[in-house]
Amino acid sequence: MMKTIEIDDDIYAHLKASVADFGETPTDVLRRLLKVSHVSTSAPTAAEDSELQKLLKSSDFTYAKGVVGRFLVILRWLHDQEPAAFAKVLSIRGRDRLYFAKDKAILDASGSNVNAKPIPGTEYWVITTTPTILKQEILQQVMRVLGCDPADIKTAKSAIAY
Repeated sequence: MMKTIEIDDDIYAHLKASVADFGETPTDVLRRLLKVSHVSTSAPTAAEDSELQKLLKSSDFTYAKGVVGRFLVILRWLHDQEPAAFAKVLSIRGRDRLYFAKDKAILDASGSNVNAKPIPGTEYWVITTTPTILKQEILQQVMRVLGCDPADIKTAKSAIAY
């Protein structure tokens, strides 16, 4: 059961200013700031979101620009999960093209019109002039190489295409 309380305008303004992610409710803000976990007194709720699901709900992902932006956000997140293991992506390539490199010039030299972009916060670059379906396949290969859960792979592939 939800209770209603009255709060002063300055407290309300502080709550609004403390919203960390799009869609975060005042209750969520208070729980986070007060470090209070949710204790359900009613029927059990669905399982907690996975780390990937949290990323997909984040403002970084939500406001990423287009398929390329969402692709880069997920690649950065995958790198951040296991930076040392991410080097395995350098072995992922197409028939005639490199997909990843640690140097933009290497990707530029690997084909024409590759539009190499840096994966934010990493030393890696990725080509971005591929069709969405190929970006999904590249993402799938990256996630398989990194040992991600098949359900997360499917979710990530779907998420970049919407």
